[in-house]
This record gives sequence, structure tokens and C-alpha cells, in this order.
Amino acid sequence: MRVLDHTAEEMVYKNYFNLGLAVDTEAGLVVPNIKDADLKSIFELASEVDRLAGLARDRKLALPDIQDTTFSITNFGAFGIDGGTPVINHPEVAILGMGAIKERAWVKDGVLGAHSTITLSLTVDHRVIDGGDAGRFILEVKRYLQNPMLLLLA
Repeated sequence: MRVLDHTAEEMVYKNYFNLGLAVDTEAGLVVPNIKDADLKSIFELASEVDRLAGLARDRKLALPDIQDTTFSITNFGAFGIDGGTPVINHPEVAILGMGAIKERAWVKDGVLGAHSTITLSLTVDHRVIDGGDAGRFILEVKRYLQNPMLLLLA
């Protein structure tokens, strides 16, 4: 993962991937992160999401829980919102926004029907991430959402 260091005016390569999760609490939005998320199974990630969200809501997060995030996910869909433009929290270089999952009329294999859909939005710092890579990332997320069993095989 690359980040832009404004002070040194250079790219810094980080050898870890800490996944930030926006959590709505009574005290406001906080973004704890799962350390080394790329090394965890889907079950370990789910457990960490549950643990960190609980700590956030109980206002018991420690400083390391909110430091060194490299990429975040925000779910404005939890409020019934279809889409939005998530804002990058420096020094992160990207954030994925997830809209509400809703049934919509959709043509699939030439047949019109009701299908569950979600709007995803990815905000990236183009000084660090190429737009083509961002597009391919969204396609990969789409592939996993359309076939979640792939997560178990990964």
C-alpha cells in the first residue's frame, strides 16, 4: 500500500493493510481498523468487525485501534441511503462507500425481475492510485458480492 507523505513530499510504501470501518456511535462517527486485514480469513474479519464495533459503541477504543488505517469502508446504506461520495481521511488513499441493499427491477440474462442491488462508490487519491486500478478493484468487489462463496475459497 502506498501513501503520500506531504511533509517529506514522497510516496511511502507500507507493508500492511489496516482496514478502517466507520462506526456510528452516540459520540459521533469513529473509524477503528482491523490490523493486517489482508492476512485474515472472512471469519476472522467478521469477528474483528464485531469486536471493534462493540468497543467503539462502548467508547473503549484504544489509540492503536484507530491509528494507521490504510483503507476504509463506510456504510451509508445503514441509513437507507442509496449512494454517496465518501471522503478520504488522510493519510489513507481510498475509501469504499456502500449504499443500501434494495430490490430493484433489473434485467438479468435477458429476463426482467426483482433483484437485490447495491450502489458502491470508491473515492481514491489519484496522486497515489491509478483510476484503472480503482476500476478493476470495484469489479473485483462486485465479483465477490455476486458470488460470496469465493470468499470462503480465498
